[in-house]
Parts: sequence; C-alpha cells; structure tokens
Amino acid sequence: MKRTYLSLFFVVWGAALLQAQSVDSLWAKANEAYAQARYQEAFDHYKSIYDRGVGSAALYYNMGNSAFKTAHYAHAILWFERAKRLDPQNADIMYNLDLANRFCLDKITPLPEFFLHTWLRTVRDSLSANSWAWTTLLFLILAGLLLLTFFFGRSRIGRRWAFYGSICVLLLAMSAFSFGWSQREQLLRRDYAVVFAPVVAVKSAPDKQGKDLFIIHEGTKIRFLDQVGVWGRIELADGRQGWIEAEQAERI
Repeated sequence: MKRTYLSLFFVVWGAALLQAQSVDSLWAKANEAYAQARYQEAFDHYKSIYDRGVGSAALYYNMGNSAFKTAHYAHAILWFERAKRLDPQNADIMYNLDLANRFCLDKITPLPEFFLHTWLRTVRDSLSANSWAWTTLLFLILAGLLLLTFFFGRSRIGRRWAFYGSICVLLLAMSAFSFGWSQREQLLRRDYAVVFAPVVAVKSAPDKQGKDLFIIHEGTKIRFLDQVGVWGRIELADGRQGWIEAEQAERI
C-alpha cells in the first residue's frame, strides 16, 4: 500500500513538472513569436497555455495584444476584459482596452454612475481579494489586542481609548471583509460578455419572430440578465435591453 501511494505521488509530481515545463516552453515561444511580429503564432501559443488550464492577468493581456495586432478586435476586447477582472488597477490593461474599444462600431455612452458607488469600487479594486482577506485578519488581530487592553489595562483613560479604538478597528475589518467578498463575487460573475457575431439584431422577445429593437456589432460589451433556452436577455451600458441568441457572444 505504501509503495502504491509513493508511486502515485511520483506520477502526479512528474506530471505536474512536465506540465510546468510545457507551459514555460510555450510562454517562451509565444514571447519570441510576438517579438518577431508573428502575432497569430504568438496568440496560438498563448491560447495553448490557456487551454491547459492556466490563467493570469499577464497571459490574458498578452493574448489581447496579439489579437489586437492581427486586427481581431473583438477577441482583443475579450482578453483585455478578462485581464482587467484579475488586475483592475493595471494602467496598461485599461489603456489597451480603451484603444481596442475605439475600433468598435457601436459607440455606447454609459449611464451616469453615483459618485459614491464609483469611489467604493475604486477602493475595492485597489487591492486583490487575498490582500483584503489579510487586511481583515490584521484588523481583527489589532481589535483583539485593543480589547485585551480594555479588559486588563490599568489606566482608565487608556482602557476607554482602547474600547473606542477596538470598535473603529472592527468596523474597518468589516469594511475590508466586504470589499474582499465583493471582489471575489466580481471574479466569479460570468454575466458580462463580448459580442462576436458581426451584426446582431436585438429582439423584443426570445424568438426569431420578435421585433428588432436595435442593432449591435462585433466587439460590443453586454450584460446577460436572464436566459431562456438559447436566448439571453441582455443589457447595454446605456440601459437598453433586449434578447439575442446567447451563442452570439462570448462570456468574459
């Protein structure tokens, strides 16, 4: 039995090592192809890494760059959006995403957002979900130390400040936890998508016989609100809604 477990360990370890070597080799080949302006080849190598179950902001960013260089702007937007989900504060990702969006036919003006919501999202995205988790833990430890000071401190004034301080730190811990939870939920959401069909007629109902409400084009970012069979109810950034066939868009 011990030999069986030991053999299994070496098999798994060996497979993981070969996988890592394969990914490193593909990464090097992709970077070399990109440097030599063989952009489609570079994209194919990056895609092979993705197909092996590897994902990162750097990988998606490079895939977006490769797709952009081959004028596949919808693909570029998709991969830049996926990179943005993992690294929302990366200026290079945001710049290249904005550049790719300029090649879209649809120029959609988003609905105005309440300034407090914008500020809270900016604070949330300033750290990763893991960083918010560590921040929450540190605040909880600090709150625990302040409570110990409150219960066992000798100075009355010191105990009072420790009590009020522990309340403030606990509130900060709750805020950090909520930011981390919100960002985790954002990473798990798959309701946003990028249109891949050249032209899509948005319908008034989930049926091909439905009335055409408006037209959207390849590269437009949409949000799926609901799905009935092969039809998805979508919403644009400007608030317009309708139905399209779900396969006409790729989830971010």
